[in-house]
Amino acid sequence: MAFFVPVLIGIAILLAGTTIAVKWDDIVIALRGKRLAVLGARGVGKTHLVKFLTTGAIPAEYKQTVAPEKASSRRFSLKDLDLKVKETLDLSGDKAAYAEWKELHDEADVVFYLLRADRLIAGDRDVEGRVRDDLRHISGWLEARSPRPRFFIIGTHCDFDAEFQSTSADKIGDYVDKFRRLPIVSELVARAGGAQQAKVVLGSMKTVQDTEALVYQVFMQVAS
Repeated sequence: MAFFVPVLIGIAILLAGTTIAVKWDDIVIALRGKRLAVLGARGVGKTHLVKFLTTGAIPAEYKQTVAPEKASSRRFSLKDLDLKVKETLDLSGDKAAYAEWKELHDEADVVFYLLRADRLIAGDRDVEGRVRDDLRHISGWLEARSPRPRFFIIGTHCDFDAEFQSTSADKIGDYVDKFRRLPIVSELVARAGGAQQAKVVLGSMKTVQDTEALVYQVFMQVAS
């Protein structure tokens, strides 16, 4: 499935414990009235992400190293943002399916393309072929838009990668850089217009806390 999410109100985020703080007002300005399209093949986490955005909650602040007191921090409910989701067909990747994707892409201000990061890291040729085909289409749509929508490549299921599991918070940047250097990822970014146009975000959605962390990373960059 692909999803279309008009964001009618901003989202409050404060990224604590780092040198970068994304404040509530910044997110409100960045996302008020924006429409989000969530694209990707089956099994990459689109439904999970959309359900989290429409029914979940995020804490008032986020720390990379999850502390025990985090559970008691004040939270903002995402369902109060009145997010509306347009759900399309369960897409198979044929021409008719890509036409559905294009419709969502063309209506969006921000486009999320989800893929299985763990399978790319493992060198899964089938997954490589699929994401390559996807970006061949998406790159053309991006080039035809003026102004271009913000585009994010979101790598999910990193919890299946042992290196990610053993990477400390202060080394996660190195992990992301290593992923970006994979030939297939470099190709995808190039097709999407280069590093300035296509942002890469990695994470897991295994737990609510993992999903919160991933959403923080994405919205931090949307607001930048």
